[in-house]
Amino acid sequence: MPWYKDFFEGWYLSLYLPQRRFKPTYIKKETVFIKRVLNLPKGAKILDLCCGHGRHLLPLAKMGYQMTGFDLSKKALNVLTKRIKKEKVKIRIIRGDMRKIPFKNEFDAVINMFTAFGYLETDYEDFKVLKAVVRALKPGRKFLIDIINRDRLLANFQPKSREKIGKLTLLQERVYNAKTHRNTVKFQILDEKGRWHKAKHVVRIYSLKEMRENLNKAGLKIIKVYGDTIGNQKFSKKSRRLVILAQKN
Repeated sequence: MPWYKDFFEGWYLSLYLPQRRFKPTYIKKETVFIKRVLNLPKGAKILDLCCGHGRHLLPLAKMGYQMTGFDLSKKALNVLTKRIKKEKVKIRIIRGDMRKIPFKNEFDAVINMFTAFGYLETDYEDFKVLKAVVRALKPGRKFLIDIINRDRLLANFQPKSREKIGKLTLLQERVYNAKTHRNTVKFQILDEKGRWHKAKHVVRIYSLKEMRENLNKAGLKIIKVYGDTIGNQKFSKKSRRLVILAQKN
């Protein structure tokens, strides 16, 4: 089974929800950033590709955008469905493979946040995602993607780490393949009852040059590159993130 079909049904929310990026204040800053860089009027149609449990989807819907959430994880979408009912917002939810977005010329923007790209088995399969994004966008509309900055990752690479996350203890072992540019992270998780669990994820880490080439090939032109998702930082080798705003040709 591909790692992403297992990981997001298992430990993902337990490990990531307590983190700073998932706190309301941080999410608010990110949502303001998304709104500003997309610069779309209320009522515009936005696809949140790999929306997870909806941390950007819900606040953007409340801002007046017509939101569609798309994700493969049953667990995340179940959480999202409950949140939508509780907060009484109108959002379309679709479960599916990101290579097979079932829309053509539908959206004013597609967003893909927090390194939800590079999961697939080959570079070509990742490229299929970009082609699917292009099909889903209206001509001249925008794609916002937020991924890891490879230069910073390698400059600050930690082969091993240990941390407390709530009641869990998390051990991580990382291996970066310089030929394939794939970062494999093996997790060992100690729960509150003293039981150990294992999980892993494998992500293809792209450079700005590679992303530019792939986006161009797919039919997207880069408009601007940012170094974070909560401000207006210019991208550099030291930037935390690689955030790209592109436009369909």
